[in-house]
Amino acid sequence: MKTYKYNINGNDYEVAVEGIENYVATVTVNGESYTVKMPEPEKPAHHPVVVKPAGVPAVIDKPKKYGVKAPLPGVIVDVKVKPGDEIKRGDTVILDAMKMENNITSDRAGKIAEICVAPGESVMEGKDLVILE
Repeated sequence: MKTYKYNINGNDYEVAVEGIENYVATVTVNGESYTVKMPEPEKPAHHPVVVKPAGVPAVIDKPKKYGVKAPLPGVIVDVKVKPGDEIKRGDTVILDAMKMENNITSDRAGKIAEICVAPGESVMEGKDLVILE
């Protein structure tokens, strides 16, 4: 049995807790016995657990795009491909000139998604010439 001493509004109280069972406490306050009902704790709201099936991606990946870049500054002489063309690694995609003609080839296979330059256009090193997907 636990005994507690309280002073409430200038009055002294001696409270003995005799036992608690099923949220009902038996207490003695200054020698007088009481039964005290305590509120039951609230049950947490049920939140269903969402489980993703194995093997299903959370986000569907968009096709990866890759730019074939100008290796050096130059002027575009000719575009050898068009959107929708399938190319292999090593295929020439652009012909440019920097005092002499250079074949610019793709370092990977893919499908031409976009042409970013036109004949006669000056380009700087690193500019995307075509976009593959």
